[in-house]
Amino acid sequence: MTTTDTSSADLPLTLRTIRLGATVADKAAAIRAAGQLLVDAGYIEPGYIDSMLAREGQANTCLGHGIAIPHGQQKDRTLIKQTGLAVLQIPEGVRWNDTQIVHVVIGIAARGDEHLEILAALTDVLDDDAAAQRLATTTHANDILAALRRGSPSAKPAAAAVEPWAGAVSVDVVLQGHAGLHARPATKFAETAADFSSEIRVIHGDRAANGKAMASLLRLGVESGSTLRIEARGSDADAALAVLREAVESGLGDADELAEATSPVQAWTPPETVTAVIIGTSAAPGMAIAPIFRFRAEMLSVEDTRGEPAAERRRLDKVIAEANAELERLGADAEACPVAAEAEIFKAHQALIADADLHADVVALIEEGHSAPWSWQQVIERRVDEVRRLKNERLAGRAADLRDIGQRVLRLFSGVVSRDPVLPSGKCILVADDLTPSDTARLDPKKILGICTAAGGPTSHTAIIARARGLPAVVGAGSEVLSLADGTLAILDGGAGRLYPHPEEFAVASAKQFQAELAHHQAAADADRFRPAFTTDGHRVEIVANIGHAEEAAAAVEAGAEGVGLLRTEFLFLGRETAPTEEEQFLAYTEMIRALNGLPLIIRTLDIGGDKIVPYLGLAHEENPFLGVRGIRLCLRRPDVFKTQLRAIYRAAATAEAGAVKIMFPMVTTLEDLRSAKKLAEAVRAEIGGPACELGIMVEVPSVVLMAREFAREADFFSVGTNDLTQYALAIDRQHPELGKEADALHPAVLRLIDLTVKAATAEGKWVGVCGGAAGEPLGASILTGLGVAELSMSAPSLAAVKAKLRGTSLKALRALAQRALACSTAAEVRALSK
Repeated sequence: MTTTDTSSADLPLTLRTIRLGATVADKAAAIRAAGQLLVDAGYIEPGYIDSMLAREGQANTCLGHGIAIPHGQQKDRTLIKQTGLAVLQIPEGVRWNDTQIVHVVIGIAARGDEHLEILAALTDVLDDDAAAQRLATTTHANDILAALRRGSPSAKPAAAAVEPWAGAVSVDVVLQGHAGLHARPATKFAETAADFSSEIRVIHGDRAANGKAMASLLRLGVESGSTLRIEARGSDADAALAVLREAVESGLGDADELAEATSPVQAWTPPETVTAVIIGTSAAPGMAIAPIFRFRAEMLSVEDTRGEPAAERRRLDKVIAEANAELERLGADAEACPVAAEAEIFKAHQALIADADLHADVVALIEEGHSAPWSWQQVIERRVDEVRRLKNERLAGRAADLRDIGQRVLRLFSGVVSRDPVLPSGKCILVADDLTPSDTARLDPKKILGICTAAGGPTSHTAIIARARGLPAVVGAGSEVLSLADGTLAILDGGAGRLYPHPEEFAVASAKQFQAELAHHQAAADADRFRPAFTTDGHRVEIVANIGHAEEAAAAVEAGAEGVGLLRTEFLFLGRETAPTEEEQFLAYTEMIRALNGLPLIIRTLDIGGDKIVPYLGLAHEENPFLGVRGIRLCLRRPDVFKTQLRAIYRAAATAEAGAVKIMFPMVTTLEDLRSAKKLAEAVRAEIGGPACELGIMVEVPSVVLMAREFAREADFFSVGTNDLTQYALAIDRQHPELGKEADALHPAVLRLIDLTVKAATAEGKWVGVCGGAAGEPLGASILTGLGVAELSMSAPSLAAVKAKLRGTSLKALRALAQRALACSTAAEVRALSK
């Protein structure tokens, strides 16, 4: 066959990256072959193939219709030389998972996000069974090139605009939270919308969704930071928009699960002779030593039978009611679990089952004469494929939840009794391809000591439940774990994300010793959480909490906080139509003062701007808001807002013990900023006769560090915000999807800036605290204490561990550690000091 090498200007695919008529042994071989095409074309380094295999272990990349699109992990984008595609055609097919056969593998390498638009367009073309079959069997590479080129953006007409709603009112809002509009925040939105009689619609880009239908919202594929337009029409439309906007701006209850899943956890260091290891991702900390047992899920499937539509609709309604009752019971049982998120997961499943759009699609098939079980199965599988194709990995991972409720309903249709998995008589480490939330919730922690899955990620609902039940868990370990025979002894280190099969006796003994030490340290840290953090040579470090809501104050004290080192006051200003009144703010601050019962409270004045948007303040659009009007810059430009807040703070301070309340100004960059803020604060204090409060500043930009001596003469204290200081010092947006992981607060450049700050403050007799993320990890807390930081402020879950760490070390040793850290050249070298 003779061909010419033709390429598309906007589609990074050529004839030399298309291989026809391939035969491969399995999915891994297919991915390697596609990856090798990318290597040979000069698109990637060979190491990126391993990243493609690892990515497949975390999420299935099969689109359906015999098409798969393997690609690597974001962290390995440095192995990509340039964006490119490769196509591997396998006419006989290769089994991708238990139910899918793939004939066309499209390998993707993309240095940035430039491939996403192409991929979105290609999926429209590839989601055509007839076209997919032609691609699977053609003997002409030009056919594949031409077909895919037709799917490229330049070949497609512009998307049609969403039809306007007559009589609707609308509001634009930026989605907060950490991982986009996945199952639980979508549930929260749909539940909130359902409280209103008005019709609710959500628009994102060129797509619209029913605001009262969770599944419809999921299909929007909205990522965190995206702008949504919420529309409402009906008698209570204005009220609906106000409540929904507040819900979205508050994050829709989305917790930072990823931060929880990857927070620093002490890991076992195996003996050097231990070489057999399977590497995955940490999902829940802890260690388990036990034989392997393979979990095999029972997947129900039904055949279509003809039925009378009215009768089939009644069957559907009956089974949906039964499934809802089951989930209600599961949620009630989960309320007693240490992590309340487990109950929220089953609440989200209830919302999926009750989704009006889902129900309508099933009924439509029933009306065509199909049976209720078959109709349900078809609609669920379609939804699963749609969610899996979303570009946001977190959202795509929620396909497991859809499949879970799909199987629950099919089981009820079939009359199959739900059974706990058959387990061996003894204790075991459960190995599985993946686990649904329902599977995980049924596991007996007395028998299951740990979990290791081939697929999945650390933010999956399965991982959340594992943490809730105290089960060490490793996810995304790849298909190798499925080849381990039942009964194989293994060591599971959840904190490190590793499984060690066939360990020798000395390795088991080492792991057991670590396991005992870990349990002892965890129990001791919790029991001693109220003890102050004195080093072994008598130096005290004040350990306080960062909080963002009034109700968190009491919880922080219960977790061991000696006060509050950072009260973020933005919670009073977000999600509302107008600024909070002086009285509202006074009551909130007073509530916290009472909860702290004499412990110190540092109130940071309004820090709006950057990534926090408040529409009613009328801020102009900025190309780079992190370098614009934010923090004290905004307050000084809006003295009406600033004075109201200061009045409330000084009034509340009058109800506290002398000196307990301190005021801190954010994003100060010049001495003029500080002087103007102090002048205005003193005027307000004198006007209402308020008590004198210490006035401090956040140290977040290098300019303040370089003039720290001058600032220390005019400020009463410093609090270093390591998150922003790192961002500005390294010129890395800490929210950047690719670079964010490089914004490490333990980079020597950042540590040297903190060292300069402490020395300047000390020379002027002022103290320095740190309220950024570095303060909350044991290594960071140790180095900062060694640098002379007097106060460490962190999230409540870190308090006990940091206190325990400092109590077990001398100040002399911490100072030596800090000097070694300052002498390092990279963040990796600093972190290696912990070993």
